[in-house]
Parts: sequence; C-alpha cells; structure tokens
Amino acid sequence: MSYIINLTNGNVLTTIADGTLNTTACSMALPGKNYAGYGIYLDDNFVHLLENSSNGNAPTTPLIGQLWWNSTTKVMSVWNGTVWKTISSATSSATAPTSNVQGDLWYDTTNQQLNVYSGSTFILVGPAFTNAQGTTGAIPATITDNSAVQHTVLQLYVGGILMGIMSKDTTAFTPSPAIAGFATIQPGLQLSTVSAAYLFQGTITNASTLGANNLSATQFMRSDAAATTTGKITTTSNQGLAVGANGDFAVTVAGSDVTLTNIDLNGNINFGANVAGNITTVMSINGSTGIVSSATGINANYADLAERFEADAELSPGTVVELGGSAEITQVNADLSENVFGVISTRAAYMMNGAAGPNATHPPVAMTGRVPVRTIGQVRKGDRLVSAGNGLARAAKTGEATAFNVIGRALRDKVDESEAYVEAIVTIK
Repeated sequence: MSYIINLTNGNVLTTIADGTLNTTACSMALPGKNYAGYGIYLDDNFVHLLENSSNGNAPTTPLIGQLWWNSTTKVMSVWNGTVWKTISSATSSATAPTSNVQGDLWYDTTNQQLNVYSGSTFILVGPAFTNAQGTTGAIPATITDNSAVQHTVLQLYVGGILMGIMSKDTTAFTPSPAIAGFATIQPGLQLSTVSAAYLFQGTITNASTLGANNLSATQFMRSDAAATTTGKITTTSNQGLAVGANGDFAVTVAGSDVTLTNIDLNGNINFGANVAGNITTVMSINGSTGIVSSATGINANYADLAERFEADAELSPGTVVELGGSAEITQVNADLSENVFGVISTRAAYMMNGAAGPNATHPPVAMTGRVPVRTIGQVRKGDRLVSAGNGLARAAKTGEATAFNVIGRALRDKVDESEAYVEAIVTIK
C-alpha cells in the first residue's frame, strides 16, 4: 500500500509507492513501505533537521517554512516559497554582542538604544540621545488647546528640557493643560520663556518685529535708502543731524544758536540767537567764503534774480529767450529782437516760482543781475548786447541799440568770433 505524504496544511506533497525511495518531492529522501535500508535515510533526515540543512549551498526542492543554515555566511534563512529570507537575531545586553551577521539587532540596555549590524559595525537606529543625555531632539507631539482642539507640533528637547515648539498653524492657541514656558503657542518656531537666556543667537536675515515695544520692522527708518515719516524726528545730541553721503548738509545746535552747514560748498547758513522762535540777528548765505559776520541782512554768493517759466524745449544756461512758442518761453531766433524777455540763469541768487518744475522743462529766467550770456562775435567790456538769433547775443553796432532790444551790458572782453559765454549785467525793459 503506497504512502501518501501530507503537508502541515493538509495538502498532499507526494505519494510513495511500496519499495521505492522518493528524492524529488523535497530536499530529503522519503522511503516507501518495505524499502530496503530505509533506516539510514530516516537517520539522515533527522540529522538534517537538527542542523537546519547546514551547507554552503541552499537545499534543493525546499518546502515553504524550511530552514537553512548557510554554513559559509553563518546566516539562518527561511524559504518563503520564492526566496530564502534571512532570519536576523536580536540581543539585549549592556555590551555589543559578538559573532554578528548583517541585519542583527542589539538593544543597548545601558543607553536604552536600538542598533543594527551593517556587516562591519553596529549602526544606531534610535533614539539619537542616550539614557544619560535625557530626551534630546525634535519629537512630534499632539497638544490640546483650551477649546479641546488638537494640534500637531514639533517639540524641541535638550537634556529632557522642552526648549522650543514649532507649530504649523497660522494662528496662536493656548495649550490645555498649560505647558511651562509656552503660555501661548505661536505660529512657526518659538523658544521657551522659562529662562531669559533662551534666545536666538548669531546672524539673522530678517525680523517681523523689533524692539521691546514689539514694533513692526516697517516702522523704522532705513540708513541706506530714502524714507519718510509722518512723525517728528528728534536728536538729543548737540552733534545734530547730517544729510548726504558725506554729511553734505548738517544741522548742529549750540545753546540757542542753530547752524546749518553745506560741506560741498564749504559754506553755511547761520541763524543767530533765537528768541521765542524768531530770528533776531544775522542770517548769512555763503558759497566758498564761509560765514559772513555783518549786521542784519541776507547775503548771496550769486548775482541774479530769476523765475521759473515753462519752456517749449530744453534750453541751456545763457540762452536768450522771449515769451512765446508752444509753452511760456522759447529761444529768441530773430536778430535785434525787441521781444527779448531774459536769459536762462546759470545759478540764481534768488529763485522765484522755484517749485514749478525742473530745469529741463521750467528753466530759471534771469531778468536782472549778473548772468553769463551765450554770445557770438567780438565783444568789448561795456558793449550793449542784443539778440543775434538762435538764442545767442552779440554786441550792438552803432545806432542799433534801443531801450527795447538791449539785453544788458558786457562785463568782459571777448576777442574771437566763435560762440562763448560773456558775463553781463542783464536788465530787461
């Protein structure tokens, strides 16, 4: 009668006929009924089971769940029906175990840390901190607020002390129960208030609030760019206020005297003693000669009276102009014109209508005073200047000058015929 060999799950592995030996159903020899010498095969099978098929090569025709001890690599494996899967060991001890194979686990009972063997050394799995160090690192946590709402946060520990909390929420919440150092959990990262020493140290690139009053960064004026303010700017030092890259304009105070200095012009504006907000002594305006000490009055370093007018084109200083054109003034293009209105000022001593516009569109027109004039032809000091066209002036010939066409009188000689500036006393009738 044949032997029917069943697996643990009840499935039939194979049928062995009487007097035969089956060596194909699995990795062991299975003798049938009345097979001569069957005992040796039974003994071999028991030994193979005891040594878990110890061999440098995997057993052939393995069964699911069969064990194989790889005598070369010293690794235990189990057949899962597809591949031999390594069975690693786990050791709990105060010191690292020896004779390890890749994948072995070791729980360090001293430091309370789990390690895995890489094939050459144990690699720490976690936690990153030792038992002696205490809880240290970033640990996910759930905090319930005073409205019973749960919030996922990241808690930062050092030596068992909660140093910081990072929240992904966009609004603050109050933890319940309370957490020491964190009366309120703010959005982003915040440090514990348990100790005043817990601060961000080093260099940062930006901050949303500054100062003890929790002011916004936009409420401060910059030192490297233009800024405006609607409030009063106060300096308590007598060194005063300096404006410009080189302190070109400065304000200083000495008692009741206020001094304004323009460094570029090597001069200054000096207000004398101030009584009840009124200027009671000298006010001097200088160019390169410094402060003028004189009786009360105003002194200017330049010498013409000018007013800004809208021009129909950009006009260079010294150009002779008249009323007309597509705007208010235009250059004089006629010879001996009786419509002359003035000369474009180079540097006005007194400027009227100063805020009308820039020089390109609203040049200052000098109507009286000492002004450089664009002139063509020879000129002798004292000659009367009249228009020559193209915005230029020339010396009037005998009999040409009238009360209506004279621009002014030359203060310098000009010996060549080409265009050049001639300083003149301009008086427009």
